[in-house]
Amino acid sequence: MFDANPHRLPSTNIASIFRNSLSEIPAKLATIPPFLVLVAPRHTRSQRSYRYIIPDREITLDNSIVQLVCLKCQKTNHDPEISGEFYFCNECHEGESATVTTDAIITCYCTNCLSDMHKNLVRSIHTHHTKRVSSDKTKLNLFAVLCIETSHYVAFVKCQERSQFRHEWLFFDSMSDRMYDEQNVPLVDSVSEFDRWIDDAEKGKDDFFNWLDDRRGRKQPTSNIRQLRLFRDGAFFFYENTNMNY
Repeated sequence: MFDANPHRLPSTNIASIFRNSLSEIPAKLATIPPFLVLVAPRHTRSQRSYRYIIPDREITLDNSIVQLVCLKCQKTNHDPEISGEFYFCNECHEGESATVTTDAIITCYCTNCLSDMHKNLVRSIHTHHTKRVSSDKTKLNLFAVLCIETSHYVAFVKCQERSQFRHEWLFFDSMSDRMYDEQNVPLVDSVSEFDRWIDDAEKGKDDFFNWLDDRRGRKQPTSNIRQLRLFRDGAFFFYENTNMNY
């Protein structure tokens, strides 16, 4: 992603970086993806654009960043010449040649094209089930953060329990310890404070990260070290659309 951080802010949210990147390119999403992987921007290979990045637990996709394209005229919902809504039509879409993809492509028609296509369908119009493209927001949920410090990789991963409303965050470190100074000993541990860390970072941004700054380089309890890894070393942020089957 692209975010030069011209104001030299010490911290931000990954969702803000995502939107800033789309504005800077500029670009829109052509689909509502089942998965979204966001990469922390860097000034150089070793220097991140932001010292600390907060991983949003949800990222919202709406029609301001998702591009609707009319299958007939190829105009989009961001085209100044287009006015009105976009629509689905089951029968009309079946007559179009579609590209096979795993993404949730938004197949739709603008108001003008749909009116033209339906103009002479007096007898068969009842078979055309037309539905307006909803402007509802789609939420993508965070399910993993991969953190990199030089060549040391660790990860925070959300494990869903049987109830969809309950989950547990786990911490994975492939090089937690060494055996005989030859073999890496991995570690998997529960991180019950994960959601609280995010809350603390979002509520007291400057104070929270000043507190973390004071602890950098010191010998710290395990909890503080993991917070540093999450906010300072977060490099890849993984999101999923839980409303999609894949």
